[in-house]
Amino acid sequence: MIRRLIVFILAVLTMFGTCCSVWAEDILIDKDVLEKILQRQEALNKEVEDLKRLMKEEDTTLPEHQLTEDIEYLKEEVEDMSDRLDVAETDSILDKIRLGGEFRTQVDFLRFDNIEVNGEKKDGNTDELWSGRFRINMRSEITDDIVFHGRLSYFKYWGDTNFEGSASDDRIFMKSDREGDIHVERAYVDYFVPGTPFAFTFGRYPTSDGPPYEFKNHTTRKSTWPQMFVNGEFDGIAGSLSLEEWTGLRASMLRIGYSKVTQNYQQYQGLKIDPVRVGFFSVESEFPGVRDSLLWLGVHKLFDNFSLSFIPDTEYPEDSGTYETYTLHLQFDNIMKSGLGWFGVFCFQDIHPRSEGTELAPGYEVGFYGDSLQGDLGKRREGYAVYTGLKYILPIASLKNPHIGFEYNYGSKYWFPGSIYGSEPTNKLGVNGHAYELYYLQPIAGKHMFCRIGAAYQDFEYDPPFYIYGSREGEDAKTDKSILHSYFLIDVRF
Repeated sequence: MIRRLIVFILAVLTMFGTCCSVWAEDILIDKDVLEKILQRQEALNKEVEDLKRLMKEEDTTLPEHQLTEDIEYLKEEVEDMSDRLDVAETDSILDKIRLGGEFRTQVDFLRFDNIEVNGEKKDGNTDELWSGRFRINMRSEITDDIVFHGRLSYFKYWGDTNFEGSASDDRIFMKSDREGDIHVERAYVDYFVPGTPFAFTFGRYPTSDGPPYEFKNHTTRKSTWPQMFVNGEFDGIAGSLSLEEWTGLRASMLRIGYSKVTQNYQQYQGLKIDPVRVGFFSVESEFPGVRDSLLWLGVHKLFDNFSLSFIPDTEYPEDSGTYETYTLHLQFDNIMKSGLGWFGVFCFQDIHPRSEGTELAPGYEVGFYGDSLQGDLGKRREGYAVYTGLKYILPIASLKNPHIGFEYNYGSKYWFPGSIYGSEPTNKLGVNGHAYELYYLQPIAGKHMFCRIGAAYQDFEYDPPFYIYGSREGEDAKTDKSILHSYFLIDVRF
């Protein structure tokens, strides 16, 4: 009886000592507390040794092999408890981090008409442009008030790809990591100030895959900001204020923030380029009285847009100008539970170019939507865009309720999109003209797997000569180019 009691006490003391060791490793403590824990650990070890001696004294009448068996039994119990503590510690860490994944395989077919290549208009095809995209999503509730979000992303065109494009392609093709390197697409922390309606966000924002992205991707809202407002990878800090208590509207929120898009770390080498900064403000809520809806209004101002500065031996200003974008986004996900969804977006831009530009040749300067030949450097410009679409969930249970959808968007002569990053090969929302898309989405395994087939047609009215630089006056700015983009993709989430 005494031997069993001693074994039990030894096991409890050993487990307590192991816990102290684990706590000392995982918790940030000061030096005095650590010394006390270590002293307690030494005292526990001494008590274990004393108990071992006591056990030997109590069992002097036992045969030697019996005593050896009891000691081995004690060792096995202690090792088993240590293993259980390791499992508990691992589970505790993993419980704080939620991991999820996404994998997509896509094949695209592109038809180009009247695309200008080296001064000549050409037609052509790009057949079977295969790509793969892999994402790892992370979320960790560090405390009740601190939450970390992260996303690692990998995108790659199949094979040895030489599809690099040029700066002027950014209005036609989406920017993407074509080399297939894994990079951090999102990494930010939400801090909810205890006892207040305030929250702060800092890091690499959730500025991609925003509304209405979820319509044709069979998912929930994945970004704070709508796609037409911004779609890319940006870093900054923002403050949020919940308005529900004052407005009585669900999910109502006010946000204000700051982002630094580029930083000039080469000033010491004589590079005289101002860093690009963005300030933004937005309010949002559900549309009054309508569940599963979104009413969003926002404005952002871009300061010191970059100049053409990478051309050797040219004179250039430190920035090319500023502009503001105003965005109204209205969305209904499931109107009267009919399976019908609709969204509508309107964007307006007020553009203020500088009156000086980059000197590409003696007497010839190019600036933000202007050049010296046309005499429109510094002329104020206005651009706008509209974007709308419908989605309907077909009530066909045998086909797992597939979706059909249609989208349309139009960009004016001076429309400059905030959507330039992504894994799609063409930038539909960046068109200066009309774009139409029709698609069919087939669920395969609930939210975990689906496929989509569709086609988008882009009919350009204006073609920027070099990204957003150079005049767009006269007949030379007009174009009759078009792109027909058909695709098939399969998406798996886990």
